[in-house]
Amino acid sequence: MSEHTKTIELEQIACPLCASPDTRRYVSVPDFLHGVPGHFHVVRCQPCRHLFMNPRPTLETLSMCYPGGYGPHRPAQAAERPPSPDSSRITPSPDAAIAVPDSPQDSGTDGVPPATDASTPWYLSRSVRAIPGLKQLYYWLTDTKSHVLPAAPGPNAKALELGCGTGQFLTALQNAGWTCQGVELVSAAVDEACRSGLSVHEGTLESAALPTATLDAMFAWAVLEHLPDVRASLQEIHRILKPGGLLAFSVPNAGCWEPMIFRDRWYVWELPRHLHFFTPARLRRLLHDAGFEKVEIVHQRNLLNIVGSVALWWQRFFPRSRVAAWLLDYPNHPGLWGQLAMAPFAIGLAVLRQGGRLTVTARCHKPQTEELGS
Repeated sequence: MSEHTKTIELEQIACPLCASPDTRRYVSVPDFLHGVPGHFHVVRCQPCRHLFMNPRPTLETLSMCYPGGYGPHRPAQAAERPPSPDSSRITPSPDAAIAVPDSPQDSGTDGVPPATDASTPWYLSRSVRAIPGLKQLYYWLTDTKSHVLPAAPGPNAKALELGCGTGQFLTALQNAGWTCQGVELVSAAVDEACRSGLSVHEGTLESAALPTATLDAMFAWAVLEHLPDVRASLQEIHRILKPGGLLAFSVPNAGCWEPMIFRDRWYVWELPRHLHFFTPARLRRLLHDAGFEKVEIVHQRNLLNIVGSVALWWQRFFPRSRVAAWLLDYPNHPGLWGQLAMAPFAIGLAVLRQGGRLTVTARCHKPQTEELGS
């Protein structure tokens, strides 16, 4: 493809979590989603059972794995449809929730609902919204638990988003009262975020060289699976956070049933961009080893992995199928009615702790001597 004018260089590595060289190949897949040339491998570490890409892209060629059309790096667009599971509904944190507007049509000047006009969809009309409990049911069904957005704990509270893309969540943080900045590896996304007036460092968290114990919170949505040395990155996050500071992130769940059933057609492999595949148990151990406590893991109520996996499976047998192509694109912009139809099944899987994606929160713990020294 013309986007990939250079060859991505790969390097053989030991397990990023336990440093063992003893691995076994688990699955081999091409880049189904963006066509980066090559065939890539996921291996399982025999001692600690961690799944990771090996060989993986070198640090110098890592950014070449992200094509121009990569979803999180696209310019933000005005929403013309109801909320999508991954990008619109921001779930308030249990620690300090902020108010989330009902919908663009639900409040006008001074909180007075505007009159319904001919352009308003019937399901947002005044008469429908007046049905008791309907709005609460709608929010319950569409809340995928994919993000947390706590209110700023004070007027000078500082937060950072790692892998901020074009900055949509940074804007939400600002609106919630945070003084915030971002870190992003891909220059096109950084440029788009900076044009929106956001403060974003181009590079890695390590290259940002932030002072010790200066941040109240750090967020990383769908980022940890992209980091070459996730253990070192968590240690760096721990250094930068204040004692008791919040870390919130999301990752795919390799401990659920999806990869066992779909195997090489699991939508979330997404090689060569995803370098790690975590289970809840390994996440807890990794976080505790890095100095975090009060770890809470929530299974997201989200079936988009399954939709994408079914599309990839379908394409195996019908490569030119329009239905498969439509399903493969669906996770990028899921519609309201599809989301509502899938919600009961997604909620059921989350209750059974078999959700395909995880939302994790943890608190930075530092010994008393370290707190005094910082």
